[in-house]
Amino acid sequence: MRRRDFLKVSAGAMAAGLLWREAGAASKKAAAAHEVFDEYFLAMLVGFLKNARATSADLVVCDYPEGTKLKSCCTPSGKTYVSVARMLPAMAEWARVKRDTKGLPAEVQPGAVEEILLGIYSKAFDPKRPDFWGYAPNNKPTQLSVEASLVAYALWRLGDSFVERIPSEQRTNINAWLSSCTQVPERTSNHAWFTANNQAMRLELGRKWKEFVGDEAWMIEDLKALDALYKPNNDGWYSDSPDAGVYDYYNFYVFPNFSLYWSQIIGKRYPEWDEKFRGRVKEFLQKTPYFFGADGWHPLYGRSLIYRWTLVTGPIVGYQEGLWPHSAGLLRRMVRKNIECHWDVGAFDADKGKLLETLSPGGTADIRENYIDNGHPYWCMPAFGMLGIPETDAFWTSEEEELPVEKADFAVEFKGPRMRVMGNQRTGEVKWLQAFPAARRETYRDKYMKFVASSAFPFNTLQGKEQVPADQMLVFYDPNAKKWAGRLSCDLGDLTEDGALTEWTAKLGEHAIKVRTRLRILGEFEERVHEIEAPEGAVGIEMMEGSYPMGLGEGEEVASNSIDERMLLRSAKRGALVATWKGRAFDSFEITRSVGEQTRVNLIYPRMAVITMKGRITGPKMTLTSLHYASAKPIEEKLMLEQAKEMMAKW
Repeated sequence: MRRRDFLKVSAGAMAAGLLWREAGAASKKAAAAHEVFDEYFLAMLVGFLKNARATSADLVVCDYPEGTKLKSCCTPSGKTYVSVARMLPAMAEWARVKRDTKGLPAEVQPGAVEEILLGIYSKAFDPKRPDFWGYAPNNKPTQLSVEASLVAYALWRLGDSFVERIPSEQRTNINAWLSSCTQVPERTSNHAWFTANNQAMRLELGRKWKEFVGDEAWMIEDLKALDALYKPNNDGWYSDSPDAGVYDYYNFYVFPNFSLYWSQIIGKRYPEWDEKFRGRVKEFLQKTPYFFGADGWHPLYGRSLIYRWTLVTGPIVGYQEGLWPHSAGLLRRMVRKNIECHWDVGAFDADKGKLLETLSPGGTADIRENYIDNGHPYWCMPAFGMLGIPETDAFWTSEEEELPVEKADFAVEFKGPRMRVMGNQRTGEVKWLQAFPAARRETYRDKYMKFVASSAFPFNTLQGKEQVPADQMLVFYDPNAKKWAGRLSCDLGDLTEDGALTEWTAKLGEHAIKVRTRLRILGEFEERVHEIEAPEGAVGIEMMEGSYPMGLGEGEEVASNSIDERMLLRSAKRGALVATWKGRAFDSFEITRSVGEQTRVNLIYPRMAVITMKGRITGPKMTLTSLHYASAKPIEEKLMLEQAKEMMAKW
């Protein structure tokens, strides 16, 4: 849904006309900047209210139409609470807005939203109400503990005057519910922030209201565990697993913003902890702008990708806390473009009034992990903490500043996590290379183990299925056992001057195939060399390696041509180009349009095409070589072929 189309979401309340009336001369600039973000937020707010009313008279639960429902994400009455919890921080910021909103319908005025929030906090945690959220169990981790952190933070942001309006009995109910969500510690991942913030809010409110009681010792243990996930000289990046060393977008989704939520709530009372966590956020924010392409897209990588523009939440809170090391104009451009690119591929279904559980209407449903329900996409809503920035602030009044990739080419290195982010000014594309990738679970294989992630070419994935998509991967297949294998983990890995060197093992039944992959980024080209050691019984096993996937819309065709060692694909509609040159050990090319029987495997596009090279293991040691080119704005074809010829001559 594009801007202003949100007026169609609620046929009655929002049909009053244009959102904004003419602003006064002194505030026109700020109003124009606000308008962009207000319209996104209000579209989702109106959709939420419509669906919450259809679910419960209390508005404390919300089942989005045709959405996934999980028992762990539902109240005892069988209705979704996650969808409500994730709206609370953004609604709290809107309720606190002091600027002129007279041009808006009554139901979405800040005062009206505050009354809705008062009803939610007074009813959702009351065990006598029909849609009470239920207490968390005392013997296992629960989704309630995650959402409790948002409940706590939004309540703190609403302030003393709001808390005062909640009856004492209901404040007691809120504390009892929040307390139930801190019975089982989770201290080996980002989840420790959720209970730390829960305890912090109750400790802080308990100084004024006797109904709130927190556990300081518990909170400190959470902080210790979170501290242990960090390694010195890591550029502000945390591993989301102390054993595997997982570096993914949870470094945007949780670690910076929740550490600053904790800082806002109670950090001043614990200055040593506060200084440590704030310092890491400041260091992390130094390089965050490099992850965004000129069109706003970030390289899609890892799990929970339907959290979308949650990437900008940490930078927004960092800005509010005085830790943002760049200009206000750069931040606003980064935020605007990132929300806009998701919106423009159809993230929001205007008719149903909801964010999709896929990235786009045509994108694969396999993006959805098994913990995702219909409310989970709304993890992106705390990004609307921007609504709390005063309208006279430079975030609203300054001119936008170009993103790093719009200014120059770059290659930014993160030595601790062993990764590099690269930008191409001419194309606006950003790539993310990890020399030692890791995943928390095998089912996340495709989301972590591609050779390079690109902002311009979203990858293919099959979750929890035997077949392995070959785009940006080397895949093995045993035709006799009908078994597949790819890179599931790494044994060794490090950055090189122009790429990465990684050692990994593909386990195919009884066969352990050792692979040493040298990846080089050569301008807009990528060179791959794989040295393979295979056991004797592995002779005859098939090998497949793919290009970047060419995403295709419904009815969109791809032009192809191949001669000898080279195959080329071009999108007639968008002009994007993918090309592959096969070197040693690959026998043939083919255009792959499905994985097994599935054609809807791309994160964004309903269809795709991949150049797939094929070969077989013929002995105990082999070397595979290939060269790849992919660009949404390709250079002239003759020049590309000449450059490729020069590179291959060095083989």
